[in-house]
Order: sequence, then structure tokens, then C-alpha cells
Amino acid sequence: MRLFLLAWAVITVCGVRPALAQSADSRPSAAGNAPERIALSNRPDRSAARPARLMCAPITGQVFDPNGQPLVGATLLIKGTHQTYVTDALGRFQLSDPVYEGQILDVEAAGYTLQHVALDDCTLPRLVLAPAPDARFRKHGKKAGQVMRLNHRSTNLK
Repeated sequence: MRLFLLAWAVITVCGVRPALAQSADSRPSAAGNAPERIALSNRPDRSAARPARLMCAPITGQVFDPNGQPLVGATLLIKGTHQTYVTDALGRFQLSDPVYEGQILDVEAAGYTLQHVALDDCTLPRLVLAPAPDARFRKHGKKAGQVMRLNHRSTNLK
């Protein structure tokens, strides 16, 4: 009796019908609905080319302003990742995480325009950032090279 109740519970909960209860008419024929068939899964092609990992980590470089002076505090971001780097006091940086062919490196600094660099091989070009058209820099004194105005607002650096 217990076995019968257990089987009945499984049938009602799972919706399982015994094979004898199904009629031959309820099953679709293979030839009758060929144009109406739907693919249930669309698996990605495993043979698709994946980007190659560049075997030159770490990649080092340096960021300069148009006058040839190193840019301190320039930010570098590899698009599509959370890998962010900042240049040191000599404008140098080191990409220590793995880099894949075809990734884009965004280089920017306050008062300078954004530059996109494609990472196709292990060598980087000389990274020189152009000043933003609305940025004003200090020309003389102790704080020469600092941004004074950006987007028509004073940066109020002291």
C-alpha cells in the first residue's frame, strides 16, 4: 500500500504519466512536423577564435605631455576589465595582469584628452597626451604644469 501511495505522489507531483497511458496519436510524427521543429538550445561554437594572450607580462611604458615632461597621476584602464593603473612620479606604469590581443588601453589625465591604444603586441607606442581644449595650466612658478581651469571652472589648487 505504501508503495502505491508513493508512486501516486510521484506521478501527481512530477506530472509523470506511464507509457501505456499515452496514446499513439498524442505523439507527433517525425515526418509530419519537420518544418515546425524548433531548436531547443543554441550552443556557441567552441571552435570560435579566442583572443590570444600576450606572453610579455609585465608590459611597461611611460606617459608624457606635449612638452616631453612625464605625466604624474595619469590613469590607465584596460577596457572590459577592472584593471586600473596610475603613473608614478616619472610617468611610468607597469601592466602586471595578463593582457590579451585586441584589448584597448584607455589613457587619460586631468586636463588632457583621452587616448585609446590597441594592445596588439608587446610594445607600446610613445604615449603623449594632448591637452584638452578648455584646460588651462600654470606656466611659471613652483606649481608649473598643474591644471588651473578645467571645463570653465577653477580647480582651486593651493
